[in-house]
Amino acid sequence: MFKFYTIPSESILEKLIGTQATIKLSSAYNLNDTFELKFNLEIDPLDEGHKKQYFKDNPGSTNEDFLNWQKLAVENGYNWNAEQQQRAAIGLTISLCSFTKTNKNNLMWSHYTNNHKGICIEYKPKLFDYFSNLKDYLLFEKVNYSDSPPIVKGLDDLNTKIEKIIFNKQSEWKYEKEYRVVFFNDKDTEYLPIDTEFIKAVYIGSRTGSEIEKTILTLCENSNIDVYYGITLGKSYYVNFEKHQKGKGFIRAFWR
Repeated sequence: MFKFYTIPSESILEKLIGTQATIKLSSAYNLNDTFELKFNLEIDPLDEGHKKQYFKDNPGSTNEDFLNWQKLAVENGYNWNAEQQQRAAIGLTISLCSFTKTNKNNLMWSHYTNNHKGICIEYKPKLFDYFSNLKDYLLFEKVNYSDSPPIVKGLDDLNTKIEKIIFNKQSEWKYEKEYRVVFFNDKDTEYLPIDTEFIKAVYIGSRTGSEIEKTILTLCENSNIDVYYGITLGKSYYVNFEKHQKGKGFIRAFWR
């Protein structure tokens, strides 16, 4: 699995591939797609199961309270407000980290590495076994792409709702081939420590600056992490890679 990174300064590299490497988790509430977490809620207020759910969500309420809720839901419509409340609640209690199956997509390099000036890190499969044993781990799955938001039933349990909402995006994002690891976490940002043994390789963007390049080579010199150079110069539109060799340089891009 691969993950792309913008590198604003050399100091962030120590956090990503240094002796104490980390993986960044971000709140689902702050993702870059404004349609993120969007879904269509289907609720029938007269469904028998809602009574039990109402008292679970509103301890201390009376039967009259429930009947008033039911009456208002039928008369005024309930779905839109409930969608927004649930969307916000899930967004504020879930953190995630995104990965992709390929490191050769030019759009990914352009969008997520500041126009090929950042890096891409390849992680070994055992990283995801490590995640699954951490506290508050929820799911690791492939993202589904569709032309319409997923349908969530009012009586779906929380995990089902999260799975439908978190792992679905518009078809326009299909090129990302995204996978997500998801945790229950209400922090805006958190860095999970990982062993550098989980890192297989670092791919340096074709426009990455020399100082960032030098820092990567220094950090990886005495490790088992391979280093590759991304190359966009050539006769095709594909991003190609050449493994780092001491003393050998590569012309990597037309514009640097």
